[in-house]
Amino acid sequence: MSEIFIVLMHSMTIPARIVKLATRYKYSHVAISLEENCDTMYSFGRKKVNNALDGGYSVENRNGEFFKKFKNATCTVYKMNVSEEQKENLKKLLTSMKENDVYKYDFVGAFFRFFKIPVTFKNQYTCSYFVAYALKETGIYDFKIPPHFVNPKDFEKIKTLEKIYEGKYLDM
Repeated sequence: MSEIFIVLMHSMTIPARIVKLATRYKYSHVAISLEENCDTMYSFGRKKVNNALDGGYSVENRNGEFFKKFKNATCTVYKMNVSEEQKENLKKLLTSMKENDVYKYDFVGAFFRFFKIPVTFKNQYTCSYFVAYALKETGIYDFKIPPHFVNPKDFEKIKTLEKIYEGKYLDM
């Protein structure tokens, strides 16, 4: 057996506050990590710290620009047991997406999906859509709804998750 980590986060940025207000949920962002300390996380969000509109596939690092600027980000980290094969498949998916820079943040689709209109675009994701897609694609977990309709709060419903940390991200 092996482990992966699901990180629910709120960074207190203006876009994060808008998402939090719209979803009425304490976290506005979801990322996935292959390491318990979550120093490196994979998700969809801003690609440049000072430009929320330049979004896409992002590799978020604890010592990166984003967390230097947004030091008070809070999170809950969950551990999930997976097979070695599932983790290896997840690594391959994450690496492939990093190497293939065609992915964008799905601003338009997110707006429509908020109203339960199933609009998706090729190579465009939101954070929760991406993590749900990655879990389903690698055989780790299927929400039983289309990944584009998964929201950050839905991750807490996964019964096999074990909460291992809650608090400021930089304090863990």
